Amino acid sequence: MSVMTQLSRVALLVVLVGCSAQPVPSAPGTELYRVESPEAILQAARSLMEADGNMALVTVDDDGQPRVRTVRAFLTDVDPADPGKGMTVWVMTRQSTRKVEQVRNHPRVTLYFNDDVKFSYLTIMGTGIVHTDPSVPAVQPFLKLEGYKEFFWPNFPEGFVMIEVRPHWIEFMGPGIRNHQEHWRPQSVVFPAR
Repeated sequence: MSVMTQLSRVALLVVLVGCSAQPVPSAPGTELYRVESPEAILQAARSLMEADGNMALVTVDDDGQPRVRTVRAFLTDVDPADPGKGMTVWVMTRQSTRKVEQVRNHPRVTLYFNDDVKFSYLTIMGTGIVHTDPSVPAVQPFLKLEGYKEFFWPNFPEGFVMIEVRPHWIEFMGPGIRNHQEHWRPQSVVFPAR
């Protein structure tokens, strides 16, 4: 067996082992559209996220039915070295809510922000991760926000749960970032896996 054949088999094994854990959704390559710079799209998208504190969270139930509800968006700080981090969104919730089990069973989720006045919207397609340990460093800033911890978890840390949504790609349309004139597709940015 040649060295190249052996290396090919090792590479295939690495890919298969990597894929056997959690499948990571890929962005639909030819379907996406972009003419503006990723930085311009991300800046406009982040502005909408900051202006629209409530968003729609779309999960999928065990029957394959998409479920939509309005939730409060808690945003991760922008990091110039990791553009996807600035698009990461956190959701505070309770263990008893249906969305927790839906995200655990079907981690592909979509977030939807909009501004009707500006005809602007943002969808974030990503993976939802359920966190039940309040000592995780990433959740610490959110626990310091006044009143939220007491509202969501009256017997904190009992019942603590936050859902982190890590983006795979976004689609945005709004002032300065126009959709395609023929097929109306919004502009998109794809993030590397992290």
